[in-house]
Amino acid sequence: MNRFALLLLVLPVALACGRDGTASNPTTQAQNACGTPASSETVRIMQGLKPHCEGCHAQGARGYFASTDAFQSLLVSDARLVKAGSPDDSELIRLLEGRGNAAFKQMPIGEKSYAQLVSEGTATLTVAEVRAWVQGLAAQQRDERPDPDASRITRMNATQVQRALYQQLGLGHDDFFTSATEFGIPMAEQRSDDLYPLQPPDAVPAPRQQPPAERFYGLGGGSVMNQTSSDRSASPTFALTLTQVSQRWCRLALAKTGNVALFPAGTQRTADPVEVKATLRRWSLHFLGERFSDAQVDALYADVFVPLSTPTDTEPAWVGVCSYFIRHPHWIFY
Repeated sequence: MNRFALLLLVLPVALACGRDGTASNPTTQAQNACGTPASSETVRIMQGLKPHCEGCHAQGARGYFASTDAFQSLLVSDARLVKAGSPDDSELIRLLEGRGNAAFKQMPIGEKSYAQLVSEGTATLTVAEVRAWVQGLAAQQRDERPDPDASRITRMNATQVQRALYQQLGLGHDDFFTSATEFGIPMAEQRSDDLYPLQPPDAVPAPRQQPPAERFYGLGGGSVMNQTSSDRSASPTFALTLTQVSQRWCRLALAKTGNVALFPAGTQRTADPVEVKATLRRWSLHFLGERFSDAQVDALYADVFVPLSTPTDTEPAWVGVCSYFIRHPHWIFY
């Protein structure tokens, strides 16, 4: 089906809903395509629960607290979690009261249920208020259409960054950590912070020192154990951390004995322009999955490799080119 034909099929449904989510066309098909908008009371309930829930539910299929639209479409409009008019049949209420029927008995996960947090004064929105909100809800309609304002690209999260760097640079956990224990619990002991080790605080084994976890946070990583939400924005902290890690790890990869990730067996690491440009073409595929044109390769050679190269040492040039690809928008976003 060509794009024009697809547009003809989608357009009538797209025009059926007004900006407030209500149907402007009375047909059943159009009504099913429109979702119930979040009420002011729904927004108030979301804001009350958010401080205690967003640490684990800020993204993904269960990212209920990523936005008001996410809360409405993923939670409120899902009868499995919130049954309008029936608090006792709503899994959300059962979880808040510590009597869930599914994999988890309570939310948030921990020693204390939400109801206990309320009784201690830690949470300000009471369970009674949430029950009253559910009791007053009318039947909810979920919008099954894709969000036209949703992001078309996504930044790699911190764990994906770590895994991609390990694979593409030929590095691994043992290059940065040795085995250790803390009170009998397996831990990751960093070999040297000069290597810029990176490890999630929730990993097994978890980092024994704080800097590896701080770099993970710097790349936007979150932690369930520490109740820290992840950040998928291209923040200045992310850019700075990725620059530091990419430069240090590229240097480590180039110096690693027997590493063929960047220079396969038989290839020469020289300053010869022809061979350098051949490597740049190979790296464009290796890191980005796209083949640079001759003009792009020439520009990269002239603007990055040449200024960093010296007659006796090309390592800074290769590190610069390697980290250039890692900091390229087509590497960071997908």
